[in-house]
Amino acid sequence: MEEGNLNPTKEELARRVGMTAGKVESLLFVARTPISMQKTVGAETDTILQEITADTAIESPNMSVSKQLMRRHVLNVLNKLRPKERRIIRLRFGFEDGAERSLSEIGEIFGLSRERVRQLENRALYKLKKCLVNQGLDAYADTLI
Repeated sequence: MEEGNLNPTKEELARRVGMTAGKVESLLFVARTPISMQKTVGAETDTILQEITADTAIESPNMSVSKQLMRRHVLNVLNKLRPKERRIIRLRFGFEDGAERSLSEIGEIFGLSRERVRQLENRALYKLKKCLVNQGLDAYADTLI
């Protein structure tokens, strides 16, 4: 690297400071100047970057409504199951109190083996899927099995 060169390559920098070119590249990437979220986007607009940047922590209204509708449909379809199957599904997926139970925990409640609970759960999920498909709610059914 020449002393007067103001734009050395990554390889030249790496040699000079005693590290790999990859390490220099990652340091240069981290050191980029941050962009303000208040910066306007485009020359003739008042829109700021924050307005067009999605917040991944917030669910979109469409997705939220879809989930609420799906939950309502699934809860209605649960009535098609036998009482034991319905309770297993409600316990397994936390419909009763928000706490999802393991197969073993449900087995203790019903006095059944973990394997028997798994079989009943699978049968119930199959029935739910079939019901949802019959009602034209195939999109929900694909999430079950």
